[in-house]
Amino acid sequence: MTRAIVWRIAAVLALTFALSSCYIPDKFKGELRISKYGDWALNYEGDLIFAPVLHDYADGKITAENEEERNQNIYKDLVRDPAIKDLKRVGKGRFHVKYDRQGRLGKVQLTALIRRDARMLALKSAADGTIIVAGNGIKSSDAQRMAELGIGMQGEFRITTDANVLRHNATEVRQFGLYKVYIWKIENALSQTPHLAFVRDPDPQRPLPERVSQ
Repeated sequence: MTRAIVWRIAAVLALTFALSSCYIPDKFKGELRISKYGDWALNYEGDLIFAPVLHDYADGKITAENEEERNQNIYKDLVRDPAIKDLKRVGKGRFHVKYDRQGRLGKVQLTALIRRDARMLALKSAADGTIIVAGNGIKSSDAQRMAELGIGMQGEFRITTDANVLRHNATEVRQFGLYKVYIWKIENALSQTPHLAFVRDPDPQRPLPERVSQ
C-alpha cells in the first residue's frame, strides 16, 4: 500500500470520526442569556441532525428493514435529556427540538451544550474570572463533506448580557436598555461560529462554589 493511499484512508477516517459523534444544528433560533455574574439560560428551537446516520444513508446501509430502528435509537438518545422539552421526528436523522436549560458557572467550570459527547456550545469559566462562550466550529473539509451528504446549517444565535464584553465576533450588536444583544447570522457550515468573552463581576450576595464541571 503506497503512502498516498494510506494518507487518503487516514483522511477519510478522520473526517468520519469528526462527524461521527455530533448533532448538527439547522433551521434554528437560539439565545443564550448570561449575566455579568455568570448565571445563564439557553433556549434553542430548530432542527438537530445526527451526522453519522447520514453517512449510512449515503453508503446504502439504511434499509427499509432497519430505518425505523436506527431513527428510533437516535430519538431515545435525545429524549433522555431533560433539557429537551419537545422532540419531533422529521426524517433521516433529523429531529425538531425545543431545548431549555439554565445554570450558573462556578469559579472554574466547563458546561457543554447539548452534552459533552454532542457539544455545540461551550461555556467556560477560569479562575481569573474570565468567562468564554464558544461555538463548536467545523473545518472547511468537514463542511464540504456535509454538503455532499445534504446537511445544511442555517439559523440565528444571540447572546444577551449585561457584562462588560472584552471581545466577540458577532455580526451585529444591539443595545437593549442595560443589556447588549450580540447576534450571529449562520448561513452555512463555514459561517463564523459564536465567540464571546468577558470578566465576571463578583456577586457579594452569592459566593461561588469551588471547582465544578458538567
